[in-house]
Amino acid sequence: MGNETSFSYKGALLTADVVIVGAGPSGCSAAYDLAIKGFRVLLLDRTDFPRKKTCAGGLTIKAARALRYPFAPVIQRTVCNLSVSCRMRHRKLLKSIDPICHMVERSAFDFFCLKKTVAAGACFAVVKRIDRIVEGHRTVSLVTDCGLIRSRFLIGADGVNSRIRRLTARFPEFQRGFAVEGILDRAPSKDLSMGFDFGRVSGGYGWVFPKESHMNVGLYTSRSDVKITRQDLVEYALGRIGRPMPTRITGYPLGMGGWRYRPGRGRVLLVGDAAGLVDPLLGEGLYHAIISGQRAAAAVAVAMDTGSDACKAYANGMMPIQRNLLFSQSASAFFYRLPRMGLLLVASPPVRIPLMTGFSRGMPLLDIFIKAYRFWFGLSVPAGRKQN
Repeated sequence: MGNETSFSYKGALLTADVVIVGAGPSGCSAAYDLAIKGFRVLLLDRTDFPRKKTCAGGLTIKAARALRYPFAPVIQRTVCNLSVSCRMRHRKLLKSIDPICHMVERSAFDFFCLKKTVAAGACFAVVKRIDRIVEGHRTVSLVTDCGLIRSRFLIGADGVNSRIRRLTARFPEFQRGFAVEGILDRAPSKDLSMGFDFGRVSGGYGWVFPKESHMNVGLYTSRSDVKITRQDLVEYALGRIGRPMPTRITGYPLGMGGWRYRPGRGRVLLVGDAAGLVDPLLGEGLYHAIISGQRAAAAVAVAMDTGSDACKAYANGMMPIQRNLLFSQSASAFFYRLPRMGLLLVASPPVRIPLMTGFSRGMPLLDIFIKAYRFWFGLSVPAGRKQN
């Protein structure tokens, strides 16, 4: 990032209140909240920023509202409408008066978040290798290629292939989804809608995300046993958009199954993809990355102030996230088994209206379903019970 935020400490013991490994959205969200409260925060990553980051780059309204700061400088396009189809047929355009998603380029977005986090008081450093984690009664230490780093708490925000998760060796393995995406440098003017094409891949969909001067096109599956190749993406892009051909094609795994994550006891918490918090229905990871980072930060802050159990507090904070993930898992099992029927359901007024309204209001999918169910079936909330 530059001399103003990075530093060298090779061979020395470095201490902090909290060390966070991974400077993506989940790590920055945790670091920002802790830094503005006055804690000494050290944010580590394997590479300096800006860095290349493969991601479709759709920031939903709920994710945008969860951020602690405006991010208008890195928004490339704001979309209100959603195009849905099944195997490139039966296309429906779902319209909204208000925005439902902001398009960002992840490298620029991540760098923007890191700069905001450093400005809030966190320190950033590049550490290329972490060899060992030593948990003590009052501290947790990282043995790295740059020396020993010791803190009171450690937050693992280092993605689906989390080194912190592996070295800690007490968290269960999770399932992995997979996505392949490419870039169209000259976005076709005939179709600039954000689009999902269900059924094109088993357990997933094809997508088109318009940006400022280019377009992301990709294929996603929530199933670990489904293989997606570069050729699959090229064939989909030709059928969906036509020329030009996509370039910079990249594949990447996605961490799922986070409804099973349990922080347990100790001084190590996992957030974002490291905890498997990607939504299996739509493959969205940014929202849960941001709010899990914030809730981990809140749990750690209270623990450092009062001596309470950070893992227990974080587990309580994770419950709404995990309910949403479990609902999305059930919904995806139905939807992707019968994608044509799912498309008809989504396009029908009883689902389309609350779905698009809920997206524009930044509501999680489970909340949208509950409110739609109550509205269409005339159910009221029992007296004395507060609505979510």
